[in-house]
Amino acid sequence: MSHRYLVLGLLSETPMTGYDIKKRVGTALKSVTRASYGTLYPTLHRLLNEGAVKVEEKPQESRPTRKVYEITERGRRELGEWLRQPAEEDHIRREFLLKLFLAHDLPPDDIKALLHHRRAETEARLLEAQQIQPHPGMNGSVPTQNWVKEYTVEICQAELRWLDRLIAQIEATQVPSQEQPSGQLTPTTKVG
Repeated sequence: MSHRYLVLGLLSETPMTGYDIKKRVGTALKSVTRASYGTLYPTLHRLLNEGAVKVEEKPQESRPTRKVYEITERGRRELGEWLRQPAEEDHIRREFLLKLFLAHDLPPDDIKALLHHRRAETEARLLEAQQIQPHPGMNGSVPTQNWVKEYTVEICQAELRWLDRLIAQIEATQVPSQEQPSGQLTPTTKVG
């Protein structure tokens, strides 16, 4: 995903500083994308040089000048053109799934630990998603932003159900170490 359109889209909501953009990405868009200052500021400067955004410098007492960026008509046209195009295929890199795929030689307890850790992360993501609010500069509820929130919540809920099923499958195959019928998994028997 291009950070160019992320920045243009956020500035279409309301003028913002680079810090405001980073904060907004970290709250409302955390489930969609990640962006560091190292990507946001070069993108802002490129857009500024191309005339897609403009900047207003606001002096502050005892602090550096505050740079507030605003989308221009050129930037709005470019954003509108991009929004009307079909989205590119999502390129999702999930290290957790790669680890799970390759974990066939790990003991069941290690795999369960991996699943429990992922479950805790997913629960935290779900709580964050449930608290997402439209940008304060927007008037009232924004349906498209609510749809992204709903998508994120439902994906998290589905992942939690799936993780619970996997944990239950592992627990169902484990028997206490005193009772080890032949051929059955023990807490140290490998899954696979």
